[in-house]
Order: sequence, then structure tokens, then C-alpha cells
Amino acid sequence: MTKKEEALVEQYAKSLVEVALEHDVISSLKADTLAILEIFKATELEKTLSSLAVTRSEKAKLVRLLKDTDSVYINNFLEVIIQNQREEFLYPILHSVLELVAQVTNQYDVTVTSAIPLTEDQKVRVQALVTKKFGLKTDQLIEEVDASIIGGFIIEVNNKIIDASLRRQLHEFKRKLI
Repeated sequence: MTKKEEALVEQYAKSLVEVALEHDVISSLKADTLAILEIFKATELEKTLSSLAVTRSEKAKLVRLLKDTDSVYINNFLEVIIQNQREEFLYPILHSVLELVAQVTNQYDVTVTSAIPLTEDQKVRVQALVTKKFGLKTDQLIEEVDASIIGGFIIEVNNKIIDASLRRQLHEFKRKLI
């Protein structure tokens, strides 16, 4: 994606988030955006909308099918996308909307990688740690199990990482010995 296209994506996303904030519907915007992204994930809609082989009218029909939400703002936004012939940018715009919503609400998804699945108590402690260390609220806790880290955990949130894995500690110890 070119810089001009990135700026275009950011502008559309920013405008939608600003309207949602103005009308105090940020949580429903997030829910609707996630629902539409699930449709993208379950189908090949992103490829179809960016394909040169698909006509503009077919793309518009597909995007209009997404207007099934109760949100007037999402429906209007999708209509603007169609009228401005920006269907191919819908997927990155929606991802950008989620990023902006996270920034505005200061609520982020947290990814925790551990060697074994976490208990409920450990999940609560991880969320408390993220709030304390980064001053962020956790939205969703995404758990990944990776036996290669041997023990401990790796927490990733908003491009910040806490790596308390045994694998990293052993690597540091090895580096100091050499």
C-alpha cells in the first residue's frame, strides 16, 4: 500500500471513529466492526473487493450486504465507501478503526504466550500486571501455548512486550558466558 493509500485509510477510519465518539456509540462501533471483520475472515471478501476482475457494481452489491447492522453510522459509512469507490480499502480501514478505538478507549487486546495453558487466577494476574506496568485496560486476553519457551510467559500489548520466558533467560545467560 502506498503512502497516499495509507493516508486515505487512516482518514476514513478516523472520521468513522470521530462520529462514533461524538454520538457515544464507540462500543457498538467496535462490535459491528468486529462482526464485519469476521465476515471477511470467513469468506474471501478482501480478495474479491480488491480484484480487478470483479466489476464495480458487484463490489457495491457485496458491500451493501454488510449493511445489515442496526448501526446507522456503519450503514452510512459503507454507503460512503461505495459512492467513493473505496471498496478495496474497506478491510484495512476496518482494522484501522479497531486500532483507533483501542487508542481512544485505552483498552487493548493482550496476548499471553506460555508453555502451558494459564489458570483463571493467572489470567486475572496477567491483566492486573498489564494495568500496573503499562497503565492500559485489557480488552481481550488472547492465550497462546508455545512449549518452546520452556517456562514463564511472554506478554504482548500495544507493541509492548514483557518477556519473562525461561527460553529468553537461558539465552541471556548463554550470551553472558560467551
